[in-house]
Amino acid sequence: MESGQKKKILVIEDNIEVQNLYREILKRYSYEVETLEKIADAIALLRNNHFDLIILDLQLPEKSGMSFFEEARTLEINLPPVVVCTGLASVENAVDAIKSGASDFITKPFTVETLITTIERNIKINEISKKVSEFELTRSILELNRIIISITDVEELCNSIIDLVYNLVKPDVALLYLKDDETGRFFLRRTKGKSIDVDFPIILFPDRCEVTDNFFQKKDADFFEMRLFGRKDEIGILRFYSKGTIFEERELKLLSAFGTQIGIALENAKLIQQLHDSYISSIRSLVNSLEAKDSYTKNHSEQVAYYAVAIGRALGLKGEELESLRNAAYLHDIGKLGIKDNAAYLHDIGKLGIKDEIISKSGSLSEEEFEIIKKHPLITKEILKPLKVKKEEIEACIYHHERIDGTGYPEGLSGDQIPLLAKILTVADALSAMISERPYRKKMEMEKALEELKRNSGIQFDKKIVDTLIEIIEGSKERK
Repeated sequence: MESGQKKKILVIEDNIEVQNLYREILKRYSYEVETLEKIADAIALLRNNHFDLIILDLQLPEKSGMSFFEEARTLEINLPPVVVCTGLASVENAVDAIKSGASDFITKPFTVETLITTIERNIKINEISKKVSEFELTRSILELNRIIISITDVEELCNSIIDLVYNLVKPDVALLYLKDDETGRFFLRRTKGKSIDVDFPIILFPDRCEVTDNFFQKKDADFFEMRLFGRKDEIGILRFYSKGTIFEERELKLLSAFGTQIGIALENAKLIQQLHDSYISSIRSLVNSLEAKDSYTKNHSEQVAYYAVAIGRALGLKGEELESLRNAAYLHDIGKLGIKDNAAYLHDIGKLGIKDEIISKSGSLSEEEFEIIKKHPLITKEILKPLKVKKEEIEACIYHHERIDGTGYPEGLSGDQIPLLAKILTVADALSAMISERPYRKKMEMEKALEELKRNSGIQFDKKIVDTLIEIIEGSKERK
C-alpha cells in the first residue's frame, strides 16, 4: 500500500473472534480499523466520519446485512466501497449483494491474501473513480459502471460492454476478447462498428501482463487496446481500431477507470455462471441416478430431452434456445421422481412434492389425487426459483401441461399464450410417456403413439410441433 495517510476501514461484524482477526490482519497492513456489530451504529458513525472501505457481514443481530444498503441510501454522502464477506456463500447472495450496491463479494473462511487483495483493489478502484470525477463525463461513466455491474449473465454483459464502450469512444470498430480458462488464449466474442481495411484476429495469444495503472495502451496510430483485469490476472481485452481518429487524454483516463469495472463485472458474471452450471449439473446427475432406480421412469428425461431438442432444431432454434430447451427437459419431472428432468429435465421437478403412492399408482387417479398432481408445475416453480434458472426454462416447466384448447393446467393457457418451449416439451413428454411402460398401462408402439398425437393435434398439442415430430421420426425410419 502507498505511504502517507492511513486508510480507514469500517468492519460490520458481530462475531468477536472475527472482529479481532480483522483488527490483527488490517493493522499489520497499516490500516486503521473500526469494528461494529449493528447496522444502526454503523449508519450513525458514517454520518460524520470518513472511511475508505466497508467490510459487511450478512448475518448480523436484529437485521440482515442486506438491509445496510437500503439504510445507507439515506446518508447524504458518497458511500465508500462495500465488500460483503460472509459464510453464506451462494449465487443468490452474491447476485443480491452486487445488485444492492456491494463492490465485491468474498466468502468465509478467507485467506489473508484474498482479503488484502480485495481491499486494495476496491480502494484503488474508488480512488480512480474519484480522479475520474474531475472530468465532465463522470456522471455518464458512473452510470455505465452501474449498468454493467448489475448484469450477471455473461452473454448479456458482453453485449452491453461492446455497446457502451463503442458509444463512448466512437471508434471505427470495437472488439471484445474473453480469456479461455483452459487454454489461456483470448477468443473474440463481440464486435461492433463499420468495416475497415484491417484483418482482425479471432484468437489472441497471452503475453506476460501484470495488473498496473496502465490499463489502456496505444499500439500504433490507429489501434488501441484496453486490458481487463479480474482479481489476480487478465480476464479480457478490448481493442479499438480507428482510421485517422486521435483519442483525447481524458478519454483514455475514463476508459482506464471504466475498464477496471468491466473486468470485475466479467469475472463476477463468469463465477455466477459457473455456480449456476454446477447446480444444474448436480441436479441432472441426481435425476439420472433416481430414474435409474425406477424401471418406469428410467431414461425418461434423456428421451424427452432428445425429442425436444430434435423438434427445436427442426423449428430453427439455435444456441441458447436449444440449451434452455434441453435444460427444461431435464428438470420438468424432477418432482415426480424426487427430482427428474434440465426444460426436458426440469419440467416435472414439482412432482418432488407429490407422494410416491400417487405417482406410482397402477389404477386411475381419484379426482382428489389428480388435483394434487396438478400442483406439481407450481411446486416446480418454487424449487427452481432459488437456482436462478432462466425465465424461459422455468416457464417451459410450469406450462408443459397446458393444452392448445385452454383446458390444461395450471393456468388454463391456450394457443399462442403458451410459450413455444413449453409446447415443444408437451409433445416430447407425451411421446416419451406413451412409448414407455407405466404402472397403469403397457407401452404403445411408436405408430400408435404418433396416431394419438395426431388425433389430439390442435386440441391438446400444437399442430405444427406434432407434424414436425412425425416428420423427424418418419425421416429417421427412411434413413435406416
